[in-house]
Amino acid sequence: MKNMILIVLMLVLVTTGCMGARPMPEAMQPDQIKTVMGKVADWQIANPSKHHPADWTHGALYAGMTAWAQMADTDDYYQALLKYAETCNWQPHKRIYHADDHCVGQMYIEMYKKYRDPKMIAGIQERFDYILANQPSLELKFGIKGGQDRWNWCDALFMAPPVWAKLARVTGEQKYLDYMLKEWQATTDYLFDKDEHLYYRDSRYFEQREANGKKVFWSRGNGWSYGGLVRVLEELPEDHPARPGLIEQYRLMSAKLMAILPEDGMWHSSLLDPVSFPTKEASGSGFHCYGLAWGINQGYLDEKTYLPTVMKAWTTLVSCVHEDGMLGYVQPIGADPRQVKPEQTEVYGVGSFLLAGSEVYKIAVRQGMRAKKVVVSNPLLAFRDSETIELPWSDAVKAVPGLNKNNVAVFEFKTNRLLTTQVVEDGKNSKLLWQINLAPGEKKYYWIMKQPENLARPESTLTTFGRYVPERMDDFAWENDKIAFRMYGKALEVETVSSGIDVWCKRVDYPVVNKFYETGDYHEDHGEGGDFYKVGNTLGCGGAGVYGKDGQVHMSRNFRKSKVVANGPIRTIFELSYDPWTVDGVELSEVKRVSIDLGSNLNRIESHYQTIADHLTLAAGIVTDKKTGESILTPQDGWIAYWEDLGKIGRVGCGVVFPQGPELTGINAAGHLLLTSTHPMDTPLSYYAGACWNKVKEFDNLTKWLDYLKAFKQKIDHPVQVEM
Repeated sequence: MKNMILIVLMLVLVTTGCMGARPMPEAMQPDQIKTVMGKVADWQIANPSKHHPADWTHGALYAGMTAWAQMADTDDYYQALLKYAETCNWQPHKRIYHADDHCVGQMYIEMYKKYRDPKMIAGIQERFDYILANQPSLELKFGIKGGQDRWNWCDALFMAPPVWAKLARVTGEQKYLDYMLKEWQATTDYLFDKDEHLYYRDSRYFEQREANGKKVFWSRGNGWSYGGLVRVLEELPEDHPARPGLIEQYRLMSAKLMAILPEDGMWHSSLLDPVSFPTKEASGSGFHCYGLAWGINQGYLDEKTYLPTVMKAWTTLVSCVHEDGMLGYVQPIGADPRQVKPEQTEVYGVGSFLLAGSEVYKIAVRQGMRAKKVVVSNPLLAFRDSETIELPWSDAVKAVPGLNKNNVAVFEFKTNRLLTTQVVEDGKNSKLLWQINLAPGEKKYYWIMKQPENLARPESTLTTFGRYVPERMDDFAWENDKIAFRMYGKALEVETVSSGIDVWCKRVDYPVVNKFYETGDYHEDHGEGGDFYKVGNTLGCGGAGVYGKDGQVHMSRNFRKSKVVANGPIRTIFELSYDPWTVDGVELSEVKRVSIDLGSNLNRIESHYQTIADHLTLAAGIVTDKKTGESILTPQDGWIAYWEDLGKIGRVGCGVVFPQGPELTGINAAGHLLLTSTHPMDTPLSYYAGACWNKVKEFDNLTKWLDYLKAFKQKIDHPVQVEM
């Protein structure tokens, strides 16, 4: 939806120097990465663990399996996750305070974002609310009774903090984030070695030493901590005061892990004594690879410096996958470095492998090309569907040399997919568009880049469309996947004089305008919808005019000229020009710009008036001169609605929504439901107007239509935040 986007800051450019010339090994080709990830995931599902499904071991698996489900080409993995979650009744495990029993919440919250059922997060939220009301205060020394009610072992930093951070995001409750950061800092102050930049597993290891005299730093324990740090940073607001400190810690750990990678390409179970533990270890290495690749993709780590480590680590991780898909070389459950065998596996190792693959895949897709990172955040605690993200095209071109409308690509981090894009060429106002869905409070990451050669360019199956229709008395008709509209041209003035908006109802998401005009049979519903709404000489469903001293709405006559500015797939924009007319002795003329986006039932309308008057009282509204219908007039809320009964055809809902700004007056008179405002003539009148049909399940009753208008108003008043 146009103008729903707030450009906050231009920030991170992922530059690669000469990395584009570096050939990627076969294991780091996108298709190979997806193949091996699917193979490992399938083996694990076919060979389920005997651990309790809400256990921490499964929690780690679910984190990786969720990342894989988001990028897989089937919903089978989501179905597997739903089965696991239903088995657990969407509850955390039994111990109230223990971080291990919270880990499963990472998956629950991600599933809530997709399936929108509040029960999916109710259990973990109830648990955390109890903890906040009854906060433990024991010291962090390991082994004391009740000590693990706090995070006194480094594994805990993967198990619990990401859940607290994710819950803070989707609920908007700062209290969850505050508690998490307080406890994170306490654990870090206690267990993080400021010389080695690694975590002790717990206080028992402060004085222990390996055979070579080095301190004991367990690989998987640091993998838990490092992976947890990454997952917290993903959720933490970009401007949060704790972020710089966490990023600094992340960079310190990254540099250390790169420096100590053994020659065989994977970290051993003891990070500082790989000789005493000579076998590669997959679970810790998976988390390390995951975290390093994440940093490259986010722009926090220099790619030229760190990519060789990621390439070596991922290639060696893939060598741990057996022919049947079993991931080997996974250290069994423990708390310290131990010897590892090729045939040993565990579900948490699979989780770390899938997380690593989800980030390495991004590197493989980009192949060293320049990319501009974009962060999109939803400030509302509401789901936002078909949200159009728009960025100045000039900024995109400056950020990525050689970019043009034919090679531009937008890559979504969460799904590891390219998205459909549209470049609207409109002079200085040219925009790059793409569409996304957002959960409450959700934050998502994207790259603007050139089309990768190793991925197919996406083609939209849906589109917006509009055209001038001279063969039908100068109509202009337009549509998207939800609804269709038309306005009247000069030739129709022999029977109808109106700048009002007509509604064409649709049952289908594909274009129908051309078909309806071609057949001429669109006043009967043949399964796709049709033209059942009557406009006459009125505003119809969302037209605008001048509210005169006589208490009447004075519209222009039918449009004289039309111009298509953009025509899908995401947005269609057109302009209609009207001849001058006179209201209360004042002459004025109008150019109306209309735009419609995919997924929206409302158009954005800008009426540009030319007149010598400084201000006029303008009105946008809905005709109500019907025998039946329900009017909803809420000027204080910035919107109005009408629910019209068309008999056997069903009911059509109309709505008009104004953004924040103008002081509005509601009027129900002269056959119209109106919102009026005294408006300066040097700025356009901007508002949204559109319709629905109750034969479509989404709007099968009035309440759903009113809820849609309320939510729409919230969205335009609280645009998503975009950091480029």
